[in-house]
Amino acid sequence: MSEKDFINKWTKLLNSEGIKKFPNDFSEIKDYILIETPKQTLMLGKEFFGAYEVLTTSGESVYQAADLNEAKYIIYSGRNRSGRIYLPVLKDAITSAIKKYEAYVDSVLSRIEMGFKKEFPDSKNFLVVSNEIFKILNLIRY
Repeated sequence: MSEKDFINKWTKLLNSEGIKKFPNDFSEIKDYILIETPKQTLMLGKEFFGAYEVLTTSGESVYQAADLNEAKYIIYSGRNRSGRIYLPVLKDAITSAIKKYEAYVDSVLSRIEMGFKKEFPDSKNFLVVSNEIFKILNLIRY
């Protein structure tokens, strides 16, 4: 099996299991702030005195998050590129959703890594392969 075949196999397997969607599968939003964003990929910008900038990949500033978890919530929610993000008012709801999502993504990555080590015990390309799988599945992890 080639690395390309491995990537295809895992993307098909994980898609067939159903990739969980953030934030819907990780929290119940009751009170929220609506944030309008460009329908583009979002990324973490620089930190300024504890606040984090959320940017588009073209460098356009989208939002000034109060802390890292808020920035992550916005970035993870922006994966679907709908242009609307519903940010919970309660910080505990943000933190809880982030922890659940990151545990889920880490478990997916762990499964891929175990399969990769079995298939390619001497390979050092796990990072490249896992990044490609995440890109295809539209998963991100900060």
